[in-house]
Amino acid sequence: MFLASAAVVVRSGLRLSNAGDRLAEATGIGRLWVGTILLALATSLPELVTNLAAVHLDAPDLAGGNILGANMLNIVVLVALVSLFPRVVIRPMERDQIWLVVTALILTGAVPVLVAIGGRVNLGPVSLGTAFILGGYLIGMAVVYRTRSCQPAPAPTSADQDPEEAPPTVRGAWARFGLATAGVLIAAPALAVSADQLATILGIAGSFMGVLAVALVTTMPELSVTWGALRLGSATMALGNVYGSCAFNVLILGIADLMYPKPIFLALDQSHIAAGVGAFLLMGLGPAFLALRTRGKLALSQALAVVMALGWGGLMYLVLTLAQ
Repeated sequence: MFLASAAVVVRSGLRLSNAGDRLAEATGIGRLWVGTILLALATSLPELVTNLAAVHLDAPDLAGGNILGANMLNIVVLVALVSLFPRVVIRPMERDQIWLVVTALILTGAVPVLVAIGGRVNLGPVSLGTAFILGGYLIGMAVVYRTRSCQPAPAPTSADQDPEEAPPTVRGAWARFGLATAGVLIAAPALAVSADQLATILGIAGSFMGVLAVALVTTMPELSVTWGALRLGSATMALGNVYGSCAFNVLILGIADLMYPKPIFLALDQSHIAAGVGAFLLMGLGPAFLALRTRGKLALSQALAVVMALGWGGLMYLVLTLAQ
């Protein structure tokens, strides 16, 4: 069941990201805003449905692990893929990009803090931290929107689009988006159920199952969009998709808290603190990696990419150790 539902989630998620890209082309709005909102929402739908299903199953450790694991993996994927495209021009970050990165860092960094302080700041069955997450996301996205640079979304190259294929229409793109969404809505709950049962059968913690296996599945759409954006030479859209997805992932955790009968941060443990701190550190190193690429220091940037990949592996081991 896990493999079958994972295959459907990945396939539907890739179609979903493709539909989001076609909507971006049809609407012609700014590149970063496309990546931050449109593609980030599309590619994060598997996380949203999977985590809502997880809290419904009373498996909050699986939900928290999925969110933090996805944020770690998103940055490692961005760094790895940028390293594979040495000719892609990486320009200095503009104000909207800086605000996006800051928003994602603040929201991600808040999660381990909220887990550490536990039940001290709760309002009935809901954590006050959720109000911070919801408000922080809305304020951050508003600032990104107000400071955005209105560059049109990149047009597909001949290698990415059939020359006889008609330009995408908004109605056609929404139809594709709806069909792919239906696939995610059907398969993601089965993914959560099977992952929870698999963790029990294998005798491993649900938090580690979420950080590793479920995160690998639900981040496949982000990988696809990031790869496609870099092939088109749009590092801006790739950055927006990755950090926009990281910010939205934390918002998903806040939404899951609203659906859970008690404050969800009470149900998370030390392994989630380690995963949250790790995600924050890796996300903080992302701009440093891009800055090295901007200055043409390719060797140093690739060395940092290796360090980040090894750091991710070390974090996986630490989460597994703390979860047992």
